[in-house]
Amino acid sequence: MTWTNRLRLWLSILLSLVLIFLLVIIFNQRQHTIQSSSATIIAPRVQVASNYGGIVIKQYVTVGQKVTLGDVLFDVSSVSLQQDLANKVKVASTDALSIDPVKGVLTYKATTSGTVTQVYAQEGSYLSATQPLAVITGDTGRVVEAQFLLTPREYALVEKGAPVTLTLPDNSSISGVVDSALVATQQGQAVVTVRITSAALNTRNLNLLATDGAPVSAVVRLRDEGVLAGPTDALRALLHKVGL
Repeated sequence: MTWTNRLRLWLSILLSLVLIFLLVIIFNQRQHTIQSSSATIIAPRVQVASNYGGIVIKQYVTVGQKVTLGDVLFDVSSVSLQQDLANKVKVASTDALSIDPVKGVLTYKATTSGTVTQVYAQEGSYLSATQPLAVITGDTGRVVEAQFLLTPREYALVEKGAPVTLTLPDNSSISGVVDSALVATQQGQAVVTVRITSAALNTRNLNLLATDGAPVSAVVRLRDEGVLAGPTDALRALLHKVGL
């Protein structure tokens, strides 16, 4: 056998060993991940409620309208407010509400930026005290709530800060981390609700995809306690550096 043939043989053996090693690491990584049975994007919601009963004399917003902090939402004329003011009751304006003591009008304002997703009050309608006027769904602060069916051993390997891959409705993927997990046992399996946070989930270019209630899928990386944990982490770091 010539040196050229020997070199080719050793290279073939080396490449085969490297390939087998990589396949074992990939298999090990897949064995230490869990796929959600269901997952949903949850956006923060702020309900605007009336402080006094009264008549809506001006409606400034409709469903689907974008608002920013401090935008005017409704003007409400209240006889109850006028009576309290006449009786020297102190009623102070706040960030959410401006008081016109002369006209007895309450002006409700947005306390967060977002989208008006529900409107309960229309111009000319009567509101009782504490009745909701509208709901604003925020454009930031989104999280994902995902459900997993796990064995007790799998649940023991879920940890705070564990990396998560989220797949959005357009099949694009973003990264997140485990924030918390709540568990309930059903028929020997742990039904786990995992709260996932992601900075990428709150970027402006995802506003149309990452809407409140949008379905996604989540893959959580479990804590790897095996002998291949180190090589697997090193391979994942290398792939991340090269953009894979």
